[in-house]
Amino acid sequence: MRTRPIILILSFIACIFCTNCGKSGPEPASFRYQQDPKLSHTLPPRADYPAARFIVLTDPHYYHPGLGTSGPDFARYIREDRKMLALSDEILEAAASEIQKEPGDFILICGDMTKDGERINHLRIAEKISSLHPRADIYVVPGNHDVRNPEAVRYTHEGSQGVASVEPEELGEIYGAYGYDNAIARDPASLSYVAEPVNGLWLFALDSCLWRKNRAGGHPVVNGRFSDKTLKWLEDMLIQARKNNKAAIAMMHHGLVAHYPGNEKYYGEYVVDHSETIARLLAAYGVRLVFTGHFHAQDITVKQFEDLPNPVFDIETGSLVTWPCPWREITISVGQTCTIESRFIKAIDSMPEGFSDYARNFALEGTVGLGRDALKKYHVSEKGMDLLAPQIAEAYLAHLAGDEDKPDTVISAKGTGIMGRLVLFFQKDLVEGWWTDLPPADNRLVIDLESSSRQQADAF
Repeated sequence: MRTRPIILILSFIACIFCTNCGKSGPEPASFRYQQDPKLSHTLPPRADYPAARFIVLTDPHYYHPGLGTSGPDFARYIREDRKMLALSDEILEAAASEIQKEPGDFILICGDMTKDGERINHLRIAEKISSLHPRADIYVVPGNHDVRNPEAVRYTHEGSQGVASVEPEELGEIYGAYGYDNAIARDPASLSYVAEPVNGLWLFALDSCLWRKNRAGGHPVVNGRFSDKTLKWLEDMLIQARKNNKAAIAMMHHGLVAHYPGNEKYYGEYVVDHSETIARLLAAYGVRLVFTGHFHAQDITVKQFEDLPNPVFDIETGSLVTWPCPWREITISVGQTCTIESRFIKAIDSMPEGFSDYARNFALEGTVGLGRDALKKYHVSEKGMDLLAPQIAEAYLAHLAGDEDKPDTVISAKGTGIMGRLVLFFQKDLVEGWWTDLPPADNRLVIDLESSSRQQADAF
């Protein structure tokens, strides 16, 4: 018996509305800067940034090949994802060979160190990143994949078997040399810490992950949130930074703000809960630069509050194992400018030529497959899927690369049938969002760290 069109339509509409049904919990309690209007007048002015040069990379998703790269479960994992796991070791080696050539004071890695928190992967990447640079100190924070992950497995020809993940205490021990052992302060309620990578600059390494909610047999929690205890600790340390005449930057895994229209509507788990509140807190204490990962895209977005003098920039970097396989070089000058340049892995040992094309095709084909899977659930015809899925994938890849150049027609439903047109009617704003490049530029720009104007970042 054929399903009646009205039932399909109602089912589809229900699914659409479920995309934004998640609750982020109650708003955090008010902060000291809000409760005490005199506080800002008793603190020293925001300190100038000291000269610094550093590297930012994120989401290496390291995967030990000894955990298996064959069998039905591994094939399914790769099909449902866009990460080049089997090449993660080579890609990290290629990044290291390039980064070693660059001058640098320190390196930031913004989480998702491993595929799914496997202890063997943590141990291996902790060893390998020690050779990223001959002199630069390295600082890490966990990502949603890294701690107490119930999906830590090895793959066999028949399927998969669970392997040991890590507890939060173990993560602090494994990465002790990368921020935790020499921290100025550590948050008792999370894996957050404060370090001083160069004299006069405090780094707020913020654990935005909800690993406490992970349960055996379930799925790891993807979204991010700070507890009230962590936020109190954070504000106390921000006040200490001001009192000690230290400039401040921050890094975290989840996005600080939305990076495209529809980001929080469709993929809210990629932006930290209560993002406006968290961004305002950082901006209130003069944090201008926040480095993030998680969505695997090259995107920089700025948030300006009308009642605060300076904006805060969320500088998201894409994943090493997802096209375009980027990392960033950041230079802060004594003249209070921040220059951001993007670099991309162009070759690996097994592919000295053609790696960029391979990586793009890997991401494109995987996204087309995921798009077809989603459209099939809404009973879009084969022809409709053939027409829509590649357009959706191209929009997504445009966002991954950054500096999107929106075409006149972002997506067309011509020839896709009634269900294809219905899908597009409800979700065209997602595709529009991926093609929309919010200011400033994403890959190369200079930020004026002294200016309070909205127009203080210029591409070059």
